[in-house]
Amino acid sequence: MKVLHLPASTGGNAWGLAQAERQIGLDSRVLVASDNWLAYPADIQLGIERRSAPGKLLSLASAFLRVRSRYDVLHFNSGMSLIHAPHHGLNQLDLPFYPARTGLFVTYNGCDARQKLSTMARTRISACHVAECYHGLCEYGRYDTLRARAIEKMARHVHHMWSVNPDLLHFLPREKSSFLPYTVSTRGFVWQPADPSRRKLRIVHAPTNRAAKGSSHILAAFERLQATHREQFELRLIEGVAHAEAMRMYADADLIVDQILIGWYGALAVETMAMGKPVVARIAREDLRFLPADMARDVVGAVINAEPDTIEHVLRRCIEDRAFLAHHSEAGASYARRWHAPRYVAAITKAAYEEALCAA
Repeated sequence: MKVLHLPASTGGNAWGLAQAERQIGLDSRVLVASDNWLAYPADIQLGIERRSAPGKLLSLASAFLRVRSRYDVLHFNSGMSLIHAPHHGLNQLDLPFYPARTGLFVTYNGCDARQKLSTMARTRISACHVAECYHGLCEYGRYDTLRARAIEKMARHVHHMWSVNPDLLHFLPREKSSFLPYTVSTRGFVWQPADPSRRKLRIVHAPTNRAAKGSSHILAAFERLQATHREQFELRLIEGVAHAEAMRMYADADLIVDQILIGWYGALAVETMAMGKPVVARIAREDLRFLPADMARDVVGAVINAEPDTIEHVLRRCIEDRAFLAHHSEAGASYARRWHAPRYVAAITKAAYEEALCAA
């Protein structure tokens, strides 16, 4: 079975999943339309970020003609098909033109499905409550309708829709959508738990977007803790660093602070839990119903939960209680090995691919 993941590299999820699918016998590859500073790997790089607007469209159209009949399965990422520019009137333009025998799937990663106004009405804590999130891109919910329309069109053409964040399932059609754990390629990861002999706890916060991650609350808590615990911790803020280099920096950390607004953890948390690093992140309990029951139970014990009004207390405990960190180091690694095992996730997608192709 030939599978192509396209057209985005969000969180490295497509690359990790493709490698896992190859391990279980699929001919799985990744096409990325445009690269970014994170520099996740891909088998095919179109490099449209270096082209003019007409050049981008021409490159995407050419890629569409090359791939439309070459693969058994096309697995779209970030909620977009290959030719998708809704702000220019091109909403999933290519979707209706793939052969009926081709299995079409999509994974949603975050703000490709999340809608601001309904999120704010549903929960008291979210990145949607922060006006500066992604530079105010969603201000006044102006993109909510565009996202809803894109989801509706995608639902008419794909066999199944996955979400790597549980809260996105509030926005996807219940009858053909489900949760899918992140799949990050952990090959070469070395078990490196916290060094108990290190006098200062080495803490890393690596936001791709400060507003979305709640960094203002996190950094303010660290600033207050400097007055009382200055000699017990050091903070490393990692931003604008390519993924491969960032991974080397995470390996030397004792604690990872991911986010305290979104309600779920990111690929960074999976990668670092696999190394044995305890992770702080907000877990929205109300969204755990979208997970397998055992996973919902396990995540509560694996991730150190924190919110804006508890982050200082949580960080203080992490700094003062090395045994607490050691427990979450073990629990987090066990959780990542079970629920984010590449072969486990690839088996889920493979079964769905096979079902769709048999029905075609």
